[in-house]
Amino acid sequence: MTTRENRPRVVWFERVVFCLSMLYLCFHTLPQAWRTLNTDFPNYYLASRLVEEHYDTTRMYEWTWIEREKAHRAIDIRVLGLLPITPFSTLVFLPLAKLAPLAAKHVWILLNLAILIPLVWMIREMTGLNLRWMGLALTLNFPLYRNFLFGQFYIVLLLLVVTACWCYLRGYRAWAGALLAIAGACKVFPILLFIFFLQRRDWRALGAGILTGSIAVASSIAVFGWTVHRTWLQEILPWVTRGEGLQPYTITASIPGILHRLFLSEPQWNPRPWHDSPFAYALLSPVLQTLILAPAILLIRRIKSGRETILLEWSALITAALTISTIPASYNFVLIVFPACVVASMLYRRRHWGWLTLLVLVYFGIGFPVTAPANVSGLAVLLYVPRLPLLLGLLAGIYWLLWTDGRAAERSRDWTAYVWTLALLILTTSTVRSTLRVERARRQEYAYRLPLGATGFLNAAPHREGMFIRYLAFTFEGYRCVTVNMHDGIKTISPASANDILSFADEGDHTLLEQALAPQSVIVDGEHPSDSVVVNGHDPMFAMDGKSLAFLRDDHGRGRLMMRDGLRDDSAETALTPARMNVYEAAYISPKSYVYAAADDGGYPQLYATDGTRTNAPLGLGPSRYPALSPDGRWLAYSHLEHGVWNLWIRDQTSGALRRVADVPCNQIQAAWENDSKTLLYSTDCGRSVWFTAVAQRKVLP
Repeated sequence: MTTRENRPRVVWFERVVFCLSMLYLCFHTLPQAWRTLNTDFPNYYLASRLVEEHYDTTRMYEWTWIEREKAHRAIDIRVLGLLPITPFSTLVFLPLAKLAPLAAKHVWILLNLAILIPLVWMIREMTGLNLRWMGLALTLNFPLYRNFLFGQFYIVLLLLVVTACWCYLRGYRAWAGALLAIAGACKVFPILLFIFFLQRRDWRALGAGILTGSIAVASSIAVFGWTVHRTWLQEILPWVTRGEGLQPYTITASIPGILHRLFLSEPQWNPRPWHDSPFAYALLSPVLQTLILAPAILLIRRIKSGRETILLEWSALITAALTISTIPASYNFVLIVFPACVVASMLYRRRHWGWLTLLVLVYFGIGFPVTAPANVSGLAVLLYVPRLPLLLGLLAGIYWLLWTDGRAAERSRDWTAYVWTLALLILTTSTVRSTLRVERARRQEYAYRLPLGATGFLNAAPHREGMFIRYLAFTFEGYRCVTVNMHDGIKTISPASANDILSFADEGDHTLLEQALAPQSVIVDGEHPSDSVVVNGHDPMFAMDGKSLAFLRDDHGRGRLMMRDGLRDDSAETALTPARMNVYEAAYISPKSYVYAAADDGGYPQLYATDGTRTNAPLGLGPSRYPALSPDGRWLAYSHLEHGVWNLWIRDQTSGALRRVADVPCNQIQAAWENDSKTLLYSTDCGRSVWFTAVAQRKVLP
């Protein structure tokens, strides 16, 4: 049979495709990436810059807090958020933090281009593919272009994984474990590759990975502090594992995402699923993910095996991890370069030209971007996720190669296969039960959801003023203040501008707005935005008598409650809280009556209150935030942290008696009393993504 190298037409075709792809990369993707910040690079950059400037980063995962810091530094991107990236991954960008944002991205692009050289060398050395094929593997990978365009992290992640595999094949097993630990500290899913070491009883690699991972986490805690890591572990990671770190109903190649769209209703985001069944979702999501991952684990051999088998086992775990990923953004799939090259080299050596051609088409299809129309519904959503079946096809091919090679080697049955099977069954059963409980409990909140429509991804901080409800909406155009007439449903949205509105306060016909500017936020008159009321302040609060104004002022990311007699910009200001406390929110009635949430010495935030002499005393309510004092002064509403979520409670200010409002596995935050002192407006993310809240209303007192 004539070899592929002797087919001049094919060779010329490959060269033409490579040249065209390089032209697209050099004259379209790279210039566009060079000119603009785009979506993702500023997230990493800002976190590292906050560290460089010695800011308190405790609240960096909160949407409005990080948006405010972005605006103060005039970073030229409309919206920004750190969910769900790990704190450690941002440390890679620390050397770039002293540069201007776009200059830092230029350095990052050049670094990623340089990384391609050792990547090509190592993959070629492991697989035996020639340089022309390696060039095609990279240039036909659309996720590679997205990584350059967005300034993402996954080319570096690919380097870590490929280098780890290369080290393992060379016998540097401790280095392999250490590199995978760093990859896992950056992006969680590479931790699945440690199953390879566990199955092979490679304690040196496993031990090196545990040690390196511990050092990585310790270094991240030393830089960012323990509180932000506790927030990520307790309040963010559980949502990410369920596919709810970001909008879960978007049509993506995510198994939880597709199942969310088909089986779970949500009043604004997914009001008409194909079949509204929490049970179907709770059953299918963990079962399908387990069925996809299990063969990658069970097909790993304990016995000594050749390079080809090891490469296939790594490829299986990488592809399985990408297939079951709960947030499979397009740029993630630059990692598929490695498994595709491994399989291509095997098919080439075995002269399976038809299968090799099919692999090229599957590989191209996995990376090719497909946009789904906004109004697609029902089972039609499956037509717009070709990446998932293509990934499953590639994974099935890898499993088949592993299985046939295992049969050829007459592998003896390993007792650990039964242990893994039992463990996966127990884990899947437990996950089905817990997921069903969570989904059913969340639906309790739907009864209290206000039908305000889907103005923004995040509708937060609601307040009522007469027949109007006002709240903040996070949109692609930035943060806007929305006013809804509850009588006729007419909405009024603050005009689009370059400045985000991140907080507001109402008192009769008088409205104050916080405009996030550079280098600081300014509180302005809502009717006359050019008139500054407070410079360097946010979260304004009127006193009940309208004679004084309270607000928060930050110093290096740490908030302090301030009070001003009157609304004029030359009025005297007084600090109501000590500098050592980091104030998050406050409820202010008068200079002698206020409650605030603050963290002292890096602990959990809790509530403090004045006793009339400005002696701030803790209320002893445990981890608590978002205080709201009722208009009659008798009741304090707040959110208490338990099991990783914030639920509403109320406290009788006279007797100190506590009453739980709800017990749901999602967040109820930013409560505000209505004038009757019996009803609460609040933000809730039940059925949504973590902290992507909607507005709800609940009567909590008879």
